Amino acid sequence: MDTPKYHDLDPETIKPIDLNSEAVKQGSKATPFSTFILAVVSGDIATAGALVTDDIEWGIMPYNKVIKGKGEVIPWLTAGAADKKKPIIISNTLAKDWGVFEYWNVGTVSEELIKFGNEQKWPWPKDPASYLGQEYRVAQCFVYHLNAERKIDFMRQYLDAGSVWTQLK
Repeated sequence: MDTPKYHDLDPETIKPIDLNSEAVKQGSKATPFSTFILAVVSGDIATAGALVTDDIEWGIMPYNKVIKGKGEVIPWLTAGAADKKKPIIISNTLAKDWGVFEYWNVGTVSEELIKFGNEQKWPWPKDPASYLGQEYRVAQCFVYHLNAERKIDFMRQYLDAGSVWTQLK
């Protein structure tokens, strides 16, 4: 088997799954998670916070880090919103109370993100200040659960953080 080349992994070649094209439009109410992500990327943390339970549990892979409760989750959302996000949604599905949301997280490294990463002791490969203003792109997939009130009470996020480090100069 041939070793994949970078062009084989070109995000432009990955097309969205058209399960419900209305679900991926800005302002869509098609799934609570699409509304949640679009609120985060637009900086509307109040709306994003209203879509999660007070005791939300967020598992972040590959770090095996678990964040519990709005008090821990909201700072992560705020830091992520600071990076001038331009998401490219790949799939957005919901079956009863379980869903999957997959997208390209495209952003620009901000001072707020660097500060937050330093507070969280992220394993920066070099001085994070050198990344300021650089664009990155990372594929992410969330598996999530909705409680009886249709709020997100559990989510697990999968991403390849190492690919972000290789993109930054």
